[in-house]
Amino acid sequence: MFARVATYSGDPDELVRGFDRSLEELAKLKGFSHAYFGVDRSGGRAMSITLWETEAALEGSAESAQRLRSEAAEPSGATIDTVTHFEIALTA
Repeated sequence: MFARVATYSGDPDELVRGFDRSLEELAKLKGFSHAYFGVDRSGGRAMSITLWETEAALEGSAESAQRLRSEAAEPSGATIDTVTHFEIALTA
């Protein structure tokens, strides 16, 4: 399992709405497993975590994921601060 973690700055409520609009398309990407979206409402920050079945699926989704992040963030003026990839080494 592999993860893409992105962080954002902006209005958390607007970001939630933007990401909610992208979930259906995200779920259709090859190798997609799960998505989580967390917000720090008082700090104006958010993060997304998407999980992928294989590293190839993570890499193959990069272009679509970038577009979906931008479409979710830009209408509200939010910024995408970081995007990083991880291999999931342990689960509980």
